[in-house]
Amino acid sequence: MGVEAVGVDGCPDGWVAVTASADGGVLEALVLPRLADLAERVGRVPVAVDIPIGLVDAPVRDADAAAREALRGAASSVFAAPPRRLVDALRAGEVDDHAAANALCRATTGRGLSQQTWRICDKIAEVDDLLDGGTLEAHEAHPEVAFRNLAGGAPLPRKRSYDGARQRLALLAEVGLEVPVGSGAGRAGTDDVLDAAACAWVALGLAHGDGVVTLPGETTQHDRGRPVRMVSRRRR
Repeated sequence: MGVEAVGVDGCPDGWVAVTASADGGVLEALVLPRLADLAERVGRVPVAVDIPIGLVDAPVRDADAAAREALRGAASSVFAAPPRRLVDALRAGEVDDHAAANALCRATTGRGLSQQTWRICDKIAEVDDLLDGGTLEAHEAHPEVAFRNLAGGAPLPRKRSYDGARQRLALLAEVGLEVPVGSGAGRAGTDDVLDAAACAWVALGLAHGDGVVTLPGETTQHDRGRPVRMVSRRRR
């Protein structure tokens, strides 16, 4: 059975991807050093990835504000996205350390750049390149928003805690996503695999046109002609 949708999260070795079939089951979880490897492997299927897609030179993206609103009590899990100007400078080789990136971010938006966001800027640029090349049908998703929707709006324990992992595994199983153990994603953290699986559930919604919602519902922010929005999914 072929891959119909993919969920992706970043991990120390690159990216962890959870692939899902037409019947909604998990096919495999694997770690890839480059996201381009995924595009070559699965072709043009919906991919929901936990990374900012669509950047603006403003203090706050509406998508981030909407995700924080959806995650009341756990809003800190939504990192502030870097400005477009910074990621373009990174891609051009004009910025190569946090100090320079922080200065450019502050000059552009009036706000500094956290170390957490700086550490994912290379991955943001990597997705940018694939989108510009038209080789990946990527959509930004936030795993915690997906898990909150799976839980009917109820907050969950921290994802790196035992109870947090156990509850997230159970929620995924309830919608047919049995996360494989001992797979090629063994080098990724449990939380990374669970996040990728939650994104796979969202990507299946995109593939089926089932329960997809956007954050925000409407936006005036655009990046190179594309609306800057996250996607998520409502559970039936």
